[in-house]
Amino acid sequence: MNRPRLLFIDDEEINRSNFLETFGDEYEILLAGSGEEALEIMAREGTLALILSDQRMPGISGAEVLAQARELAPKAERIMITGYSEPEDMMAAINQGQVYRYILKPWTSGELRIAIIQAVERHQLKEENLVLLLALEKKNVELEELVRARTLELKNLQGLLPICSYCRKIRDDKNAWHGLEDYLHQHSDILFTHGICPHCYDKVVAENMLLLGELKSKGE
Repeated sequence: MNRPRLLFIDDEEINRSNFLETFGDEYEILLAGSGEEALEIMAREGTLALILSDQRMPGISGAEVLAQARELAPKAERIMITGYSEPEDMMAAINQGQVYRYILKPWTSGELRIAIIQAVERHQLKEENLVLLLALEKKNVELEELVRARTLELKNLQGLLPICSYCRKIRDDKNAWHGLEDYLHQHSDILFTHGICPHCYDKVVAENMLLLGELKSKGE
């Protein structure tokens, strides 16, 4: 399994070295000596689990870096580390960087390790929830497609009537057979008027009338 990737930003080399030595065996560590370098790393490296930044650095401040990290690495958690406890620093970190934690220097390995573990777990939980959400959305799409297909199939079936090939009676949903006129009268507003088509007239009526005429002639 790939180790979580952490970006540590501090303008003092000794702090970067201490961080790498302390956590290098547990995480994949990326180091930046300035806010500008950190932004380049974010744009280049992609996925990060956690970004830890010193607040007061030459050039771009830690709060500004973390604020831009929301665009460059939106899934990464953010921790501010600073040797100053002025309220304006805290407010900048909260308002601009929307940090997960605020840690004062000098940090201890135990305190920082707990904060990192919690932040990484928070990141991983968000990633797992996103995977589950995407899977659920995919299932919902598949279910909607299945429902549409079943609905269309039912509509098509509703347009079919089982009819006897010989007597032309129709079978209902209770397996009972009905004459065509009776069935349509019971299940629709259709009323029948009776007439004779030309084909039946020539085949039945005309022949019967001819036969009747012959019988009358013989009777005379």
